[in-house]
Amino acid sequence: MNKLFLLTFLSTYLMAISVSDLAVFNTKETKENKMAKENKKIRCRYVCDKKIYKEQKISDAVSFYKNSKEYKFSAK
Repeated sequence: MNKLFLLTFLSTYLMAISVSDLAVFNTKETKENKMAKENKKIRCRYVCDKKIYKEQKISDAVSFYKNSKEYKFSAK
């Protein structure tokens, strides 16, 4: 039982180390990226764009179902 736990823990630990190492080596942080992360206007714009995009997708879905012949909205 103890050997099984040790083997499971060791394999999980090694996988976590390898995944975290890959993430570190694949990302490059340039001077421009650092400046963009620190700029409050860019971060605010990013959040606003995500919200607008989400609302647009919801609006498109509602209009699709409203115009569809198979789906009916009932006022209950």
